[in-house]
Amino acid sequence: MTFNPESFVEELRAAARDPHPARAVNAVMKSTMADPAAVAAGVPDYEGEELALLESDELSVYCARFFAGQLVPPHNHKMPAFIGVYEGTEINQLFRHDESGLTLVAEKHVGAGETLSIGGEGIHGVYTGDGKDSLALHVYLGSLKTISRSLFDPESGREMPFTDENYQALLQSLD
Repeated sequence: MTFNPESFVEELRAAARDPHPARAVNAVMKSTMADPAAVAAGVPDYEGEELALLESDELSVYCARFFAGQLVPPHNHKMPAFIGVYEGTEINQLFRHDESGLTLVAEKHVGAGETLSIGGEGIHGVYTGDGKDSLALHVYLGSLKTISRSLFDPESGREMPFTDENYQALLQSLD
C-alpha cells in the first residue's frame, strides 16, 4: 500500500459527508494507519509542529509533530478529533474540567499504527514516549483555525483562550 495525501483528504471529505461522520472518519483513520510505514513514506516533508493538508469549514487535516521533551498543555478542540500515529508514540492525557479545576482521568498511549478519537468536548494534553518525536495525522470535524478554543493551566486548572501567546506560556519542558 502507498499513502497519497490527496487521496487521503478526499476519503476524509467523503467520510465527513456521511450520515455518521465521526464513525466514517474513524474508519478511514483505522484503515490508513494499518500501514504506518506507508504513511510515513507518503507524508510530505515539513519543518516545525504541523503541516495543514486541508483546512475547511467541514474538515481540518494536519500532519502533526510533537517534540520529545515537551508537554503540550491541556486544550480542547470543540469538535471531534481523530489521531493516527505513524511514527513514535503520542501519550495523550485526558482531562475533565469543572468548577473544582482540571482532573486527569486517563492516559492513552498511541503508538505507530494506532488511532485515538476524542469527542467534541474532550480535553487533552500531549507528550511523546521513548524520548523521540512523534508524527501523526490529526483530523478534526470542522475548521480548527476559526473556532474559539481553550487552553487550561495544568497547575491551577484555569481556562484561558487558545492563543499562540498562551500556548507558548503553558508549553512545558519535561527535561
